[in-house]
Amino acid sequence: MIVTRRVACLLGIAAALAAGPAMAQSKTMLRMNHQMAANTAGSIVDQWFADEIRARTNGAVDTKVFFSNGLGEVKETLSLLESGAIDMAALSPGYFPDQLPFFTAPNSIPMAIDNIDQAYLISKRFMAEVPAFMAEAQSKNLRPLFFHVLNPYLLVAKEQISTVDQLKGKKIRTWGSDLPRMAQAIGATPVTLGVTELYEGLLRGVVDVIPFSIDLTHNYKVYEVAKHIMEVTIWDGPTWGVWIGDKAWAKLTPDQQKIVMQVADEAAKRDLEAVRKAAADSRAFLTSQGVKIHPFPAAELAKWRATLPNYFDEFIAKQEARGKGADARKMVEIWKQVVAAPKS
Repeated sequence: MIVTRRVACLLGIAAALAAGPAMAQSKTMLRMNHQMAANTAGSIVDQWFADEIRARTNGAVDTKVFFSNGLGEVKETLSLLESGAIDMAALSPGYFPDQLPFFTAPNSIPMAIDNIDQAYLISKRFMAEVPAFMAEAQSKNLRPLFFHVLNPYLLVAKEQISTVDQLKGKKIRTWGSDLPRMAQAIGATPVTLGVTELYEGLLRGVVDVIPFSIDLTHNYKVYEVAKHIMEVTIWDGPTWGVWIGDKAWAKLTPDQQKIVMQVADEAAKRDLEAVRKAAADSRAFLTSQGVKIHPFPAAELAKWRATLPNYFDEFIAKQEARGKGADARKMVEIWKQVVAAPKS
């Protein structure tokens, strides 16, 4: 009996050693605040990301995702992450234009990216080729792991809109500092609302029009209170990032950090295809619910574009004053290259 127990003990030790370094570490629990509802295409990818890290580290790194701002409101999340009060966040930088200006630009400049493929590529190239991005994150004690994309934000309203003049006097949902000026340029009133506030905002008349994607209109049931979608891309680009605080990152072993980055790269690719499929599925669903999807006249779009500030020149000038002009010019150069490239 003693021999049998000794053999069993030795076998158990051998199995633990064979499982690799991840098993040798004590369990690390990470808490992620997430700004989106759990049912969106990107949120499902983020849950996969958390589950996959747990699996590949043999349970040594576990991430609990708190969807719909379960650990704090959006405007609080950056400071919570920076201080180490939370470990991770799924957070759009566009809510923090002063603290994260480089990350904010592609998350908020309107009518400057056409589709999700451009958004995906721009995000990858900015991180690889423009040093100001990582420097900005490091200044806030955090690290971006990957960024999501969103389907084009179209105009969603209770009535059909066919001209720019119809938007005059309307209350339009915006965020950051760039979209409000887009609304003001045509005589509309910008209203800052979070994603989770849009349904009630439309229902109660806090806003008349919202830029929103086809699939998010489905996910957040906005179609119940707004039955008209105008196919004009108000904004598209990289959206929320999955970020980890420096304190949480330091808890991970080098092998675990490598696994996290590998899974992050896979998650970004998975997100691109998930978002593409979500648009097709949601378009069919919305049509079945009586939503009308209307074209928006090209001449009216041109008229709207003509009212916009030169966001790129403004961004470069502002960053020049901060000593970041070279990085700002590089960012804009990459941006224009990606948007001008022919579709593959």
